[in-house]
Amino acid sequence: MPWMYYRYPNPGTLRLSGGDRLAFLDSLTTNRLEALTRTEAVITVLTNAAGRILDVLIVLESDHDSLLVLTLPGRGETTLTYLRNQMEATSASVPLASLRKTTRRYAVEVHDESRLWDQAILLPGEGALPPGLQPPQAPGHTQRFPNGSAAISLPGVLGGGLLLLHPKGVTVMMLAHTHLLSPETYTYERVRRGILGPDTELTAEFSPFEVGLAPWVDVAKTGFPGRTMLAYAARQPERGRAIVGMRLASPVMLPATVRRGEEQIGHLTSVAVAEKTAIALAAIRRPFHRAGTQVTVHTITGAREDAIPATVTALPIPEIPETS
Repeated sequence: MPWMYYRYPNPGTLRLSGGDRLAFLDSLTTNRLEALTRTEAVITVLTNAAGRILDVLIVLESDHDSLLVLTLPGRGETTLTYLRNQMEATSASVPLASLRKTTRRYAVEVHDESRLWDQAILLPGEGALPPGLQPPQAPGHTQRFPNGSAAISLPGVLGGGLLLLHPKGVTVMMLAHTHLLSPETYTYERVRRGILGPDTELTAEFSPFEVGLAPWVDVAKTGFPGRTMLAYAARQPERGRAIVGMRLASPVMLPATVRRGEEQIGHLTSVAVAEKTAIALAAIRRPFHRAGTQVTVHTITGAREDAIPATVTALPIPEIPETS
């Protein structure tokens, strides 16, 4: 299959301006923003006081006076409200899980520009890249275009390809050379490739370490919400959960738990089916996350409980070799 793309529903794009824009955002997120340049975006995680995920942000230098902050799909309005709350000197209006006292008011303004921008994810396929695009490089690498568009290299957990940001109404000719995925096909590709979903894995149920976002968490950086909890977790990498692939003997519906013998070791987070192949992403307790572990997946329908054999896999989920 050639290069593929999928248009994000409800993409979130915020603009931060003001002299304290970098210091403000840096104080709330897990990664250092010092490396931000016109050609290098910064991936960082917005966490609550428990070190759980509120949003995963891609921060771009827009011009000399502002930043563009790309949120997870569907998360723009919530993150806008959270950031505006954090601009105030009091924490009384912030949800309990996100309480954080601020010591000063920042000189920063936050505006929602989601209506002005579109986002599409380009997934690697066979054959040449669409004309005008550079191959994906280190996560955050940004290619700029004269029409105001940008292509940002993504880590594997966010797609492993390119995130194309472009102003609404601008024709993006490079997409004409790629294959548009339907929501159903994208879901299967997302699960197969191990791309985390905004409503399934990138949620406040998980810490960044549990979903493979450790490279964008700097626990040596002080002050951001949840830093103490994340620093403690970083010292115990053998504990906690991991997101893994899973190949199922037959399709299942969520919710579904995962057991090893009689012991519950996790649950499915995403499922997909194509051509009678059932696959899933699952949050599994260590050390049962290792590829090849045989498990059963349990679902309950009314008074009936079904147990489906399954195998833990690495990500991306390997294709089954064709037999002659």
